[in-house]
Amino acid sequence: MKNSLILLLFAASTLFAQTNSEPIVMAIDGYAARVNNRIITYGDIRESIAPIMKELARRYQGEELAQQLQQLHIQGRETLIEEALIQEEAKSQGLALPPKVIDDEVESIIRNRFDGERARFNRALADRRMTLEEWREEITDRLVMQVYYNQEVLRKIRIPDGAIQAEYDRIKEKELFIPFRVKYRFILINKGATAEEQAVKRNQAERILQKLHDGADFAALAEEVSEGDTSLSPWRDPADVKEVLRPALQNTPAGEISDLIEADNLFYIVNVESRQEEGSVSLEDARGAIRQQLTEQERDRLHKKLVDRLTARHYIQRY
Repeated sequence: MKNSLILLLFAASTLFAQTNSEPIVMAIDGYAARVNNRIITYGDIRESIAPIMKELARRYQGEELAQQLQQLHIQGRETLIEEALIQEEAKSQGLALPPKVIDDEVESIIRNRFDGERARFNRALADRRMTLEEWREEITDRLVMQVYYNQEVLRKIRIPDGAIQAEYDRIKEKELFIPFRVKYRFILINKGATAEEQAVKRNQAERILQKLHDGADFAALAEEVSEGDTSLSPWRDPADVKEVLRPALQNTPAGEISDLIEADNLFYIVNVESRQEEGSVSLEDARGAIRQQLTEQERDRLHKKLVDRLTARHYIQRY
């Protein structure tokens, strides 16, 4: 959950994450952590990790599931501690939002989560054993946290073009390497068993080759005469195909056909439809992905720097 706080910051309120009609189980609660006077309960953790718990339950079982859930619980606690640190720091700085911003967010949640039905919304509040004022306070905390996080982390991210160029130069020979590959079709003719059959088959193969040189469509002619698969291959490394075909695949230009290839009991004629020469993805093609990667790295760095700073400023206790 490396970026879990970042994701939570820009998600809608998780208070109504459970929107089905199943009854809500109220487990025995208790303190899990405290940041200044802000309490984090085990119930808070359970609610924050509930969607991920369902996914883990589908993927794991037994002892492995228990270990995964234990780790998730710890990560969930740490994420909520980070949230609380930001909320406490924003509070200490007197950061506040106009009431209209809170009102608009409340109306947006009711409209989008409950189809504008106030009765459903009120039932959800009752299920959570919360008053409207308590819920508005949580919404306010989350919005203030978003504003503060945006100010202290997201707006400070800068990715200069020089950094993109440097990262491209670092990874282009490995991560951005493009191997030589081809797409091809072939016509296959069996040689036959006897000398007489072999002479007939050779003559047939040579006549097919001549038709191709005269301009016949390779795919159509292959469908008509080939005794093997006539479909266009996916991108293939010549090293992964039959050895007898490799020289033709490596040396035949795109759009051209090979000479007659003779194997032990087969004739081949290869049409190289496309070639992708060995090289690297261009900087222009890689720029967007590199920028995204560097942005995430810088966001993580600034995030850690912020959390470390706030950890030193505020009291934290884990139970």
